[in-house]
Amino acid sequence: MAEITPTDIEHMQFRKAMSGYAKEQVDEYLQRVAESLFHALEEAQRLRGQVEDLRGQVQRYQQKEELINNALVLAERTADEVRHTAHQEADLIRRQAEENIRAQRTELETLYQTRLRTLAEFRAVLQSHLNLLDAQEHRPAPPPGGSG
Repeated sequence: MAEITPTDIEHMQFRKAMSGYAKEQVDEYLQRVAESLFHALEEAQRLRGQVEDLRGQVQRYQQKEELINNALVLAERTADEVRHTAHQEADLIRRQAEENIRAQRTELETLYQTRLRTLAEFRAVLQSHLNLLDAQEHRPAPPPGGSG
């Protein structure tokens, strides 16, 4: 069925009948109906434009939402990777520190043993010298004037 336009209503011609309606009243009413239809059509057109604008906005917001969601997913992945890498680096640093501690303890133990050995050797040398001094002390004095 074809749509009726305001112009169709304004130009509508009715056949004349013997006991018909008052022509002026019908013409006036048709004019008001045509104006109402015109305004309704204008409003419908305006609303269609608004709907299109809103659809465009919704589409832009959906695109932004998708970008934000993608950014969030990427940020979560990046955070997970950074956290994982940090844990790996922390574990490596801890293992290296533990190895350094073990090496330093070993070196300290070696130094301690070297100190003990050196002290024992020094004590033995000192004891040997003391023994020589004691032996020299108890040795009889050489005869005077003799060749010795």
